[in-house]
Amino acid sequence: MQEDLFNSKGFVTGCIVTLNHWMKGIGMTTSSYLLRLDGLSDPQGQIKANDLRKVLESLVLSAERITRLLATGEGIASGAKPAWLENSVDFTITGLKAGSTVLEIEAPLLMEAAKDQFSQKDLLRHIPADDDTALDLVASAIEETRMVDGSSDLYDSSVLESLLSFEKATRNPDVTIELVPKNRTRSGFVLSKTSYSQIAERKKELPEPRAFVVTGNLDEIKHSAGRFCLNLPMGQRLWGKIHHEFLSEESLRPLWGTNVTVEGLVHFKANGQARLIVARKLSPQTEGDEIFAELPSVERIYNQSEMFNDLGSHKDKIDPMALWGTWPGNEPIEELLAELD
Repeated sequence: MQEDLFNSKGFVTGCIVTLNHWMKGIGMTTSSYLLRLDGLSDPQGQIKANDLRKVLESLVLSAERITRLLATGEGIASGAKPAWLENSVDFTITGLKAGSTVLEIEAPLLMEAAKDQFSQKDLLRHIPADDDTALDLVASAIEETRMVDGSSDLYDSSVLESLLSFEKATRNPDVTIELVPKNRTRSGFVLSKTSYSQIAERKKELPEPRAFVVTGNLDEIKHSAGRFCLNLPMGQRLWGKIHHEFLSEESLRPLWGTNVTVEGLVHFKANGQARLIVARKLSPQTEGDEIFAELPSVERIYNQSEMFNDLGSHKDKIDPMALWGTWPGNEPIEELLAELD
């Protein structure tokens, strides 16, 4: 008995019953893809139910995390999943074909599913094309894991973890998973043992988050509560979000468009450049704060502490987190520096 196998007709019926057809109901524009699995031990056109579930979970999880990362600056977040993200990864499986095992997938366009999140193109570091879907973002992220410079904005640790989950989605580690856009010029992706090694290497290269003080002009990101963009004097930008244990969304409101100083935990890209700051303290910029008007980087982790003479010889043990809650206060920066001499 083969109750755990899906043939073409049964697979389509099961997916239509279980998957949400919200996007079809309102006529949302979609793009078509083929997801090809080569190397399965099952007959062509068939796949074990458990393998199918894991492959689709990895696909949706990767698409969800890269879409959230691009829209908000972080791949994962606490709380309920927002509707725009649900809509963006609301894929429909429309068929199963032989010739290896090939799934037919329809994916909604991001510019329709999450229009508000991707409308502020001047704040986006990677701008999706008008006909991009979350699956195209997955393909772009996989492609950039092959780049050794580590400058990509398309992955963080959570995205890389979701891509690595494909490796264990089937019982055969030699299975190759390929995404092919239908009737489009865009590139898909191919995941194999070599791909997983490259992704794992990028994950090892990601620096640990570190505490930093940064000053710049606070720019609002609409439709993304609690998040902001910090514009630095040299034309650089740093995405940010508030730490809800220490700040509220109301605390940002009177500071939009003004120069502020932010204390928080900075997350980095693989090349050591700052990607996101999680703000624990945020206040109007005061005289002397200009020394913090530079984009954080791994190379600069200890630079801020080097201004304190007594601590210079112990910079390997310094964590700027120790300064949180003690600066900036009412004292001018010159007075604080004098006290530390």
